[in-house]
Amino acid sequence: MKARDRESTFDRLERARRTLELPDRASIRQIRAKYHELSGIWHPDHCRDRPEVCHEMQQKINEAYTVLMDYCSSYQYSFRREDVEVYPSGEDFWWEHFGEF
Repeated sequence: MKARDRESTFDRLERARRTLELPDRASIRQIRAKYHELSGIWHPDHCRDRPEVCHEMQQKINEAYTVLMDYCSSYQYSFRREDVEVYPSGEDFWWEHFGEF
């Protein structure tokens, strides 16, 4: 396989993200929830009308989930204050913007 024919990591992640119908940013919790939601719809045991289509879609969902979870499991999270404060939790955001009532 030639290097230019190889799919980039970003392209694989983007395809997986679109397969699981995720927004541009998603937490591991959101990825898992969407995987379970779509599996409930497309799993061949639940989708008896068109078993071939459902089987193929479930394989795509499984592959997408694997790609995203592999990426997330090797991602290095920062625990430095300046990085953590870039994306405050909902509660931290509330206190920072509205304070006590």
